Amino acid sequence: MFDDADLAVCVENAWKKYGHWWKSITILHGVNVNVPTGIIYGLLGPSGCGKTTLLRCIVGRLELNQGEIIVFGKRPGTHGHGIPGRAVGYMPQETALYRNFSISEMLHHFGRLHNMKRRDILSREEFLISFLDLPSKTKQVSQLSGGQQRRVSLACALLQQPQLLILDEPTVGVDPLLREKIWSHLIYLSQTSKTTIMITTHYIEEARKANRVENFLFSFMKYKE
Repeated sequence: MFDDADLAVCVENAWKKYGHWWKSITILHGVNVNVPTGIIYGLLGPSGCGKTTLLRCIVGRLELNQGEIIVFGKRPGTHGHGIPGRAVGYMPQETALYRNFSISEMLHHFGRLHNMKRRDILSREEFLISFLDLPSKTKQVSQLSGGQQRRVSLACALLQQPQLLILDEPTVGVDPLLREKIWSHLIYLSQTSKTTIMITTHYIEEARKANRVENFLFSFMKYKE
């Protein structure tokens, strides 16, 4: 058992609807999630079962209709909390990059947003481009393949070495060798830096690598019956 002091993320009775009161669809049905600090927490399930919606609520991109989310002891958006902000690295499912930026410009943009020193940005840029097998840092995002763009998005999430990583299907379109390399790095971060990682996947073999797994298909179907 874990007490509240051990929890990085606590979600209590979370309900989220889309649409208007006369025509709406409920995506989250009273979801409860407790994520201890320093573990990899996997959200397993098919598209449409609420995984992405939950992550967007945790990082403050969406508001719940009912329920509460606490991240590192405070609600997302609390002044000076760092979530959204430097304390969290978020890789969304969609490719949210500036297409006319180069890889380097993209990383420096996020580095400046997080008030990183230039030498730290350059050091992380060199590591991440090598680690994620990206092409030349001067190449524009618009010239990259879909898989390469997703790897740039992952690099942006990892850049500032945040306390919390929120990764929405980060290995989609990634070759098996690099996928294994990414997972090894995530495990390393959780074990050595006590980074808390929430990751969605529909690959069962990937979910087995997480310390804990929430089967969102089961949760979704339970409330649909």
